[in-house]
Amino acid sequence: MATSGYSSTIDVLQNRADWPTVRRYAPEDPPPCGLDGDRAALDHWINRLGPLETPEIEAIKAAMLDVDAVNTDRGGGSRRWLGIDGPPLVGKTHATAAAMLRVHDQLLDSPPPVRGKGVRAEHIPVVYVSVHGASSARLIASIANFVDLPTTKTQRAQDTLTQLRNVLPLLGTRLIVVDDAHMLRRVGGARDLTDNLKSIIDALPVSFIYAGAGLHDSALLRRTDSADDGYSAAEQMAGRMRRLVLKRYDPTIAAEVRNWHRKLDLLIKRLETIPGFDSTDVRSKEFGHRLFQLADGRTGRSLELLQDCTKRAVREGRSPQLSDLKWLEVIDTEGEVL
Repeated sequence: MATSGYSSTIDVLQNRADWPTVRRYAPEDPPPCGLDGDRAALDHWINRLGPLETPEIEAIKAAMLDVDAVNTDRGGGSRRWLGIDGPPLVGKTHATAAAMLRVHDQLLDSPPPVRGKGVRAEHIPVVYVSVHGASSARLIASIANFVDLPTTKTQRAQDTLTQLRNVLPLLGTRLIVVDDAHMLRRVGGARDLTDNLKSIIDALPVSFIYAGAGLHDSALLRRTDSADDGYSAAEQMAGRMRRLVLKRYDPTIAAEVRNWHRKLDLLIKRLETIPGFDSTDVRSKEFGHRLFQLADGRTGRSLELLQDCTKRAVREGRSPQLSDLKWLEVIDTEGEVL
């Protein structure tokens, strides 16, 4: 995992006690000094520049609130779910995290009703879990763990699901965000994963958001059963999905290249507030072309690489140059010699 500011929040998202410390918006504080000042402080400031306000964040936030509203108005039945799709390193996780936290803060203003004798349960409007090769049973356990639901090691997943169905409304839970959803895996029969995920979506009175790389080609939606019985959980899941796609930009399409430059400009403008910072090289055509190629047109990777080469230059008390980007190209392909 990269060590830049764009990925520094992901590790703490699974612990809701840390959520108040995670940034919803990019800080607007000025740089602590110029290029001739405290280099460690400036390096730290550059790390904290995300999440930059890209259009994807508000689009994902709006889609999250929309699927929640649709499912609330339906009052049960075949619940809709949101799929956030796209290849790795396009900025998917960071945009989803920022949007999720903003939705969380907004929903905190609508707490669940008081339950009995004036005692209110903790309000947890949004649940976040990240799965790494987990089965549907492990997904259920992760949701239970996030809300501190007591379970036993021998407890069946179905029993935990029943507990969650009763407990989540008391906590005011409205959304469950599942990150790295493309890594969900099947265990047992061919229909195991998709059938169980469909059952989870139907069983819990919440709205699900699955974020992952290539969701349509993942086990989440893949139909592997061969029975000719007119039934396919994968088709039903796909039919209920609203899909948002983040993609790598195509260098042969001028409009997409312009969009890429606009997003990169968000970071460059912040770097230009550093006293003594010269953006001549980073705004040059050759620098942009090389960065686009190195990042393969992926927004998240582009921003991380620009951060990295800027920090390398700042540690030497200067502005980034084309040579810094060439240095990153070598590291990216051959590794750094220590």
